[in-house]
Amino acid sequence: MGLLSGLEKFGLSLDDDFDITDDGKKEKKGAKPKASGTVAKKVEEKDLVLAKTIMCPVCDRKFSTLTAKTTKAKRLDPDPDLRPNFEGIDTLKYEVCSCPYCGYTAMNKFFDHLSTAQIKWVKQGVCVNFTPQPIDDLKETYDYDESVDKYKLALVSAVAKHSKLSEKSLICLRIAWMRRSQIKGMTDHNPQDIEKIKLLRKEMDGFYKQAFEGFTKSISTETPPFCGMDTNTVEYLLANMAVYFKDYTTASRLVSGLMQNPNTPGRVKDKCYDLKEKIVAEVKAAKLAAAKAAKAQAAQAPAAKAPVQNK
Repeated sequence: MGLLSGLEKFGLSLDDDFDITDDGKKEKKGAKPKASGTVAKKVEEKDLVLAKTIMCPVCDRKFSTLTAKTTKAKRLDPDPDLRPNFEGIDTLKYEVCSCPYCGYTAMNKFFDHLSTAQIKWVKQGVCVNFTPQPIDDLKETYDYDESVDKYKLALVSAVAKHSKLSEKSLICLRIAWMRRSQIKGMTDHNPQDIEKIKLLRKEMDGFYKQAFEGFTKSISTETPPFCGMDTNTVEYLLANMAVYFKDYTTASRLVSGLMQNPNTPGRVKDKCYDLKEKIVAEVKAAKLAAAKAAKAQAAQAPAAKAPVQNK
């Protein structure tokens, strides 16, 4: 009889060799060794989304949408331009909400915040011309194309309700970020993908440029925060975007300002040092490439004929 006999009625069953000094590290008699290299179950995107029902503040009708379980997803390092990344899911695809009945669409953080005048403007600028979408069964996940379509609708709604420039800029930035991720997941070995990649990259650059110009104007015409971001964050974002567009003068000015500002957090200054090194390296590489191109062009140019002297 074991020392803990009698606990069976509670559904508990322990070994006869029960030992309170065992910290769990001892190998049980007859126990099979644990298999090595056990692979943990891979988290899928459908496991990190949640269906919810919300009411449209414009047409007062309820509809279902998917939202990301950000508290369940493992956060990864962001991209240099602060694009957030999570393991197993792109949360940006689930940060916009679109009413299938009237067409009103906005990012989740802005969806419910409408004034009476804005509701009137949305009805006049969006709902009147919107074609209601078929209400199908809610999908397990969203793909990039349908999410981008929703963001574009959000941009149309933002224009109609006279949103702040920073909100419209953020929508454009989100679209560019998602197109960039979509391109990364495609291959240029497939002829069909090659053409689509060209179109996606053109769209990505277009919205990225809109976001760059929009945020540049926002920091001088609006008061912070800018859609939840402080001035330091937006300036650092703009510096990275300027590097992408090879606008090194603007990038250097923004980075220098952040590094010299005593109110800039240390973590942002550390990133600025890294970005400054990248700017210096790219400027140097650009000058070398320009010099090499000029030298090659000079070598290919026909030699100038010597002037004929009159006797």
